Amino acid sequence: MSSDALIGRGAEVAGWFNTHAKRVTEARVDAFRATLPDARVYASSTFEEAERHADELVKAPPRILFCGGGDGTVVALLNSLRARGASTFPLIGLFKLGTGNGWPSAVGARRYEKELRGLPSMRLDAPSKHFQLCEVEGKLCQFTGVGWDATLLNDYRRNLENRQQQLVAGGVASHLSKGLGGYLYSLFRITVPEEISRAREGRTRLRLENLGEPALTFDAKKHKVLVPASQPILYEGPMSIGAAGIEPYWGSKFMAFPHALAVPGRMNFRVYDRHVLVGVNNMFKLWGGKELPGMHDWWVTGVRLHLSRPMPFQVGGDVMGTREVIDFKMAAETVDLIDWSTVAKLRA
Repeated sequence: MSSDALIGRGAEVAGWFNTHAKRVTEARVDAFRATLPDARVYASSTFEEAERHADELVKAPPRILFCGGGDGTVVALLNSLRARGASTFPLIGLFKLGTGNGWPSAVGARRYEKELRGLPSMRLDAPSKHFQLCEVEGKLCQFTGVGWDATLLNDYRRNLENRQQQLVAGGVASHLSKGLGGYLYSLFRITVPEEISRAREGRTRLRLENLGEPALTFDAKKHKVLVPASQPILYEGPMSIGAAGIEPYWGSKFMAFPHALAVPGRMNFRVYDRHVLVGVNNMFKLWGGKELPGMHDWWVTGVRLHLSRPMPFQVGGDVMGTREVIDFKMAAETVDLIDWSTVAKLRA
């Protein structure tokens, strides 16, 4: 087939939609079907449906697999495919249809309807960005961490569940509990007060052990330098956030890992050691990925976190409970994602 073949009616592509994602509606799934009438469409509302759809995708992989949902949706997709024996993944196109949309933002995804209109004229070998993945407890992901990030995700979901139980669906208060507004509400009304209370009992301490190749870090002049192999303990001290990512965004364009792409084949592991009140006072700088006192960066292939007490833990935006010891490593698998920014430039 010619390398410049177009998607056209979609005979060689598929769409995977999580109907529980914030912006995935029946109308949007139908719009995908209408735009690419020959494409296979998988819209899952249950775990069982998603597993069955993953079976079909592994048996007959498409050239391009479009993914409709949030960061957790693509994590579930990749892990479902790998669990069924997939050693490589199709080219994946991420739509911005979730709550946070961190990874779609990293590849320049725009409004869903805008991207949808251009699909028939997109090449099957569309421009892409290559990512090596993180692996935590046997699960592939693009970011993972312990501390405030996981606590906020847990508080956000706890608040949303409470609102949905207490309020009529579609009410103003229920609406404001979702998306970015819901994160900010949960941060100031739940996460920060509870973190202040816990801090009175003493800060959580982290011992970060290097398990992989010699790590890289910043020196005082912000140059990347090698950490000697004779120093297996990369950090020991107080911690508010300890997280790793292979792409810059955590969600809602929160640039949690501004240096994630600086060293190919490694994850950017970051520790923020300041008190919660200091973090809140610098919230917009943290959001924008600005350099701040108390922020420590490494590029690593594998680390072990030893925590002084159980801490909330998240993988790809999904809360996984609490941990005291946990390993992060680079996965063997890689994935190519459609580079929507370059696609848009080529159309201009």
